Amino acid sequence: MSLSLRLLLWGNIPRTGLIADEGEYLSAAQWLADGRGFDWYQGYLWTRAPLYPLFVALHLRLFGATLDPIYISQLLLSMLNVGLVFLLARRLAPQLVLLAPLSALLAGIYMPFALYSQTLLSETLFLTLLLGAFLTLIAAPLSPRRAAVAGMLLGLATLTRSITLGFLPVVAIWLFLRSRTIQQPATQTTLATRHHSPIKILALFSAALALTIAPWSFYNSRIYGGPVLIDTSGAFNLLLGARTAYDGKRSDADVRDFMLGLLGQPISEPISDTCAPYPGPLANQSARQSALTREGLCLIVAKPVAFASKSLSELIDLFQINYTGAERFTNGFSTGRLAPAYLIALFLLDDTLYVFSLPLAILGWMLARTQRNSPLIGLTGLWWIYNLAVAPLLFAINRFRQPLMPFVFIFAIWAILTLSHDRHVRKQLARPFIRLGAILALLLFLIAATPHAYLEPRAAGADSRWASYLGPYPSSLAITGIALAARPRYEQDLRFKAALQEQQLERAANILASGPLGLDTSRIGPALLAARQGHPAAALALLPNAEQIIEQKDVLAAVVRADILRSQGDQRAALATLSARFVDDANPVAWAWEWLKPAPTTRINLGGSLDIGYINGCYLGEGDTTITPAANFRWCTDGAQLRFPAAATGSPQTLVVRADGRAWRTYATTPPIVHVLIDGREIGNFTPTSDTVSEFSIALPARPAGSDIEITLHTATFVPDAARYNSQQGQSVVGQVQRLGIRLDWAEVRNP
Repeated sequence: MSLSLRLLLWGNIPRTGLIADEGEYLSAAQWLADGRGFDWYQGYLWTRAPLYPLFVALHLRLFGATLDPIYISQLLLSMLNVGLVFLLARRLAPQLVLLAPLSALLAGIYMPFALYSQTLLSETLFLTLLLGAFLTLIAAPLSPRRAAVAGMLLGLATLTRSITLGFLPVVAIWLFLRSRTIQQPATQTTLATRHHSPIKILALFSAALALTIAPWSFYNSRIYGGPVLIDTSGAFNLLLGARTAYDGKRSDADVRDFMLGLLGQPISEPISDTCAPYPGPLANQSARQSALTREGLCLIVAKPVAFASKSLSELIDLFQINYTGAERFTNGFSTGRLAPAYLIALFLLDDTLYVFSLPLAILGWMLARTQRNSPLIGLTGLWWIYNLAVAPLLFAINRFRQPLMPFVFIFAIWAILTLSHDRHVRKQLARPFIRLGAILALLLFLIAATPHAYLEPRAAGADSRWASYLGPYPSSLAITGIALAARPRYEQDLRFKAALQEQQLERAANILASGPLGLDTSRIGPALLAARQGHPAAALALLPNAEQIIEQKDVLAAVVRADILRSQGDQRAALATLSARFVDDANPVAWAWEWLKPAPTTRINLGGSLDIGYINGCYLGEGDTTITPAANFRWCTDGAQLRFPAAATGSPQTLVVRADGRAWRTYATTPPIVHVLIDGREIGNFTPTSDTVSEFSIALPARPAGSDIEITLHTATFVPDAARYNSQQGQSVVGQVQRLGIRLDWAEVRNP
């Protein structure tokens, strides 16, 4: 079942782009794969532990830019993790035959574990190392060799996610105490006893840790200008948590601006409201780490009660369900874009499994603590307590509880098996220690499930403030119902889109009339259809006016309105609409390529805003004053497309492009060849000049008069430095990796 779930999800995760830290990991890994070391992090908001970027970089180096090999490796690691859960459970209680297979089954069907195998996030690799370390630590007999292996695995886990750094001394103390309590067999020699002495075990464990972590710390301190033990993300998160408590609101904008100022990069407004003196731009990441830590500690000291209160709220959030968390890929659920099978799997195999396993795990751990003397019980308890103490100090998201879940499943199954089969155990429920566990389990169930949300006093139609699993919106139950109900509208939207693209206007009109339709199609579908039918005035009347579009920041309405104005020849009004900041930041080139049928043209001015609808696979336009006269350019990626509607004449023509190869000098000695294709067939190529902006001509074959000319450009790409990635903050495209291939000023189809 575990493998089946992962295979069913293969290629079916409802992505709308990269999420969370994926873009950062991919950018840094690409630089590593290209032989540029960890330099990408020199200009980023923080630095990262190295192992996961190296893991991704190895795949990129071996297999190129495709991500599938990474996902295949992670799928295999995910399956290995299921096996490690099986072995841990069997080590806990070999006599409970069903404990190991049922624990592994829950770990295998748990939706996040399956999803993360197809994300560029470190959780899967981290779990493999963590579970391997735990299995080695609880092995019997305890030996110095096993202690060294455990130290190496925990060191590698720390180099994957630095959260375990503070857990290492806890494990060292636990290991020392455990080794002291182990009784050697009477037949063992004195020499053997010395070989298994607690001091030697602790020494080899610590030496393995040091030998694993120290080389990276030395490398860090050399390239980042000062002491950086693992990474600097902890300093950023410390300031984020402190700032949240100090301001009483959740927003990372101020902290990001604080760090961008330290990097010397553009920010929305000058940094002024700081607790400690603001140093301004700093030369290296070590100094920036110190500035972040200093500011964070100053804010905590200024309002310690607020920080404690914030941490308690974060602790509660850690247990609650955030349905729209980025790692669930549920953004836009109300549009119906999520398939019913995916919705049901999330509800049953993520939320339901979590909500009922959590309280059972607490009760199961308490029962196991009174029944057995397994080292896994104590080590699991310490791991849980450590995470619950550390995570809320910074900030808590659902992803942070994933390293706790393998052990949750083991002890949840323990509770079910022992309570259902052992009468003696049931009698222990009256003991104070077990009662305390039952009370804690009930409390966590109430936090996670939040059934009391149904009783919350609120205005009619108002959202609940408490909902998590049960209750009114935004509970998991309520959102699942909303998303399922929206699915028919989404499918109708797809039919309408297909009818427009195929120019089946009568069919499109019937779809609009029959409904139900999604919100966007309901708003702009009639205008799109009217424009296609040749009624531009009627189409404009069906859209909000310019003032309403600006007030509502309605990107899609702005694009459709501008396209209609452009088709009427009103270039000035169209340009004013498309030049609005909210439209530019959204860069809706992909949407416009699919939905619009723009006016005929033989020239595309890329970066001039009026190119929307004529291009695909290009990033935000940017002005360039380093040339005379100044020009606007767009970077385009591999597979970028140019469309010249109705430009064909029936005779051979020429494509002329003005391209800039200068920016490639920071990444390669010469720009790569650009291959020009029509209908999948290469018709020519050119190589941009590395020291200037130049025009290049490609002969176009004859095409039927009045038909569209669609050009595809294939070229090698590079990932730019972190400054460009940072510049996406505040935009709808935040967190997306830009693979830059060719920088274009304009493109034109010319006749002989």
